[in-house]
Amino acid sequence: MKCTTLIIALLLGTTLSAQNDSAVAQQYNTELTSPAVEAPQPVAATDNKMAAYRKNLVKINVGSLLLFQNYNLTIERALTRKISASVGYRSLPRTEVSKMNAFKKVYDLTGSDAAGLEEDWGGTMASSKAYTAEIRFYGGRKPGPRGFYLGLYGRYASFDVDYNYNYETNTTNYNIPISATAKGIGGGLYIGVQWLIAKRVALDWQILGGHWGKLTGNGAGLANLSGLSTDEQQDIQYDLEELIPTIGNKNPVAATVNNTGVQLKLDGPFAGLRSGISLGIAF
Repeated sequence: MKCTTLIIALLLGTTLSAQNDSAVAQQYNTELTSPAVEAPQPVAATDNKMAAYRKNLVKINVGSLLLFQNYNLTIERALTRKISASVGYRSLPRTEVSKMNAFKKVYDLTGSDAAGLEEDWGGTMASSKAYTAEIRFYGGRKPGPRGFYLGLYGRYASFDVDYNYNYETNTTNYNIPISATAKGIGGGLYIGVQWLIAKRVALDWQILGGHWGKLTGNGAGLANLSGLSTDEQQDIQYDLEELIPTIGNKNPVAATVNNTGVQLKLDGPFAGLRSGISLGIAF
């Protein structure tokens, strides 16, 4: 009886082992013959919205350099696909006004000669600094800071002017050296278009714009004017107050003249037009 039981157990164990071996072999063969699952491949971005673009630009205003002999540097950074922010610095070294190309062009256009320019502005020295912050909104389908744009900007500027004022009477020529300083702050907007040439060279045409704000300052000139009558001193006062045209009903310049010289106070609008061409690099 025990032998019979042992034989039956061995037969059952051999059968189960053979079934397990067969199942393992079948699973192994299935894994070998099944096609391999490929890893997903990245999809190439073809939309302009996903295309890479250069976000930084450094530019110099060549128009400002040629016309006004000042140095104007701007750094622009793309914030989003079509919006950028920039900061700019402009410096005019101490320069004789009559030597500036812009003044010469104005006198040429008005039919005045070089002698008139020298008579009006000869010996007048000027220097200035300006700081500008702006944000631009670009149009167009191409990504990055290129295409037509609308710019909003704020500006702070300081000016120093040395002006030789002459007043003649029948007997005496009075020379009054006036030194004045002024500071202006304001904001404005303008339109323009910017190109990226060969993806590296930036050409920025600031078509037209302007700003408006407040300008304040003071000036003084020491001279012995005791030999002038009250009416003659008043003539000097009126003449100095007409150096800057009246805007509305307010005269921006208030002058005081006495026996020791003149005092000036400036309180008016900080207004100006903006236009130019800048060249730079993009990276």
